[in-house]
Amino acid sequence: MKKFGFKTAFALSVGILSIAAHSAEMELASPESQGISSDAILKWIEACEIAATNGQLKGFMHGFVIVRHGKTIAEGTWAPYDTLTRPHMLYSHSKSFTSTAVGFLVDDGMLDLDERIISIFPDRTPSNPSENLRQMRVRDLLTMNVGARFTDAERKDINGDWVRAFLHNEVESPPGTVFKYDSCATHMLAAIVEKRTGKPLMEFLRERLFKPLGMTSPWSTTSPTGVACGGWGMNMTTRDLARFGQFMLQEGRWGDRQLLSREWVRMASARQTWSGSIVVQSKTIGSGSDWNQGYGFQFWRNRNDSYRADGAAGQITIVFPVYDAVVSINAGLGNMQNELNLVWEHLLPAFESSPLPAAEASVKALRRKCDSLALPLEDSRKEAFLDMNYAKVENAADGWKLVKGERMLSVGNGEWAITRWKFSDSNVEPLFSFTGTHDIAASGRITPDGKLEVVWHFLGGIKHGTFAVEMIGE
Repeated sequence: MKKFGFKTAFALSVGILSIAAHSAEMELASPESQGISSDAILKWIEACEIAATNGQLKGFMHGFVIVRHGKTIAEGTWAPYDTLTRPHMLYSHSKSFTSTAVGFLVDDGMLDLDERIISIFPDRTPSNPSENLRQMRVRDLLTMNVGARFTDAERKDINGDWVRAFLHNEVESPPGTVFKYDSCATHMLAAIVEKRTGKPLMEFLRERLFKPLGMTSPWSTTSPTGVACGGWGMNMTTRDLARFGQFMLQEGRWGDRQLLSREWVRMASARQTWSGSIVVQSKTIGSGSDWNQGYGFQFWRNRNDSYRADGAAGQITIVFPVYDAVVSINAGLGNMQNELNLVWEHLLPAFESSPLPAAEASVKALRRKCDSLALPLEDSRKEAFLDMNYAKVENAADGWKLVKGERMLSVGNGEWAITRWKFSDSNVEPLFSFTGTHDIAASGRITPDGKLEVVWHFLGGIKHGTFAVEMIGE
């Protein structure tokens, strides 16, 4: 049985240790040297753990990276996860990367924001397109103002052509007039990038963004026609998310190179449309929500003079231009507003304008905490996603093996064990599905009634839960 030996990659130093090959971005530094106390970060971590325990987050934190003045001042990951080095599903956080690819095309003069979509895909457009469809622009895709009802692409086109499915959807409102979130609108942007460049979206981003920033983990699933999902489907580490956040904070610059124009970054991160349902005199009713602050080009505006890339269940990168800071988080949560509220409550007030006095004891306490981050070995959440009911239980030297047909799951005895779990051979990912092969961590204990209770976590994403099996077998 393969056991999970957790060792966080967290490091703090009052000196500076370079981890970037070509630039000073993301070097390690102590929090105090960058104007935030280690105690404040420690209190934020503890608050996140309490909120996970009492149900306020409706799930668990998986990993984080905090950057201030371009320096990595704290990072950590909760065992059995290792989001600092293991790619994690991004869900809609993918959208901000797809938008950035569009920005490169606009900078290069290969795409205009006011181009009509039907002119880009004339072969997939209905023979008699509606006037609303005729008027739909690239800009409308970026701002989620296409005017169409939600596109459930995989059910609308039996041949798996999600672009065609989108273009044959009913466009109810004039484009540019109504905000309606639709991940397939972002898939259209991915398809545009691939058509204009002649390259897969991820290959294009690897050349223009990932490689220059030293990002090595990104990969993506695709549609049945081989086009990157765009609005979901990307996977990468929390460290790579933080690099992207720092790139946005520096308005498209990395090291001594301006990779993406400042003009694009400012447009993408600014409010291009209202995201709330009611607007009165330019103010959104219900402004206490961070989903009612406006939407840019596939970025959400926040309260507190900030903006974010955002994916389901807690995948966020918050950029603070005013405070010169970035916070990236991977998680498996059901309440993302509380996730953001904890940042506003504990980290935001701690950003100071100048370095703080050295605090060796606090730095060590924070280091110890981040070195020992771990999720509880017990969980009350029932989840049918991992079906091993009625499995045969086999004893192992350090736990058990559950065998059900061709499936086998390793379960550690009071510790985590990892199993490579194959969902499918396909790289095609309809929205909210699981494909490929991923790691699942599981830990077990014998209950008073003689059952084996198993807690498991899907280490590539957000699923976790518990189940119990009868101790029948060898």
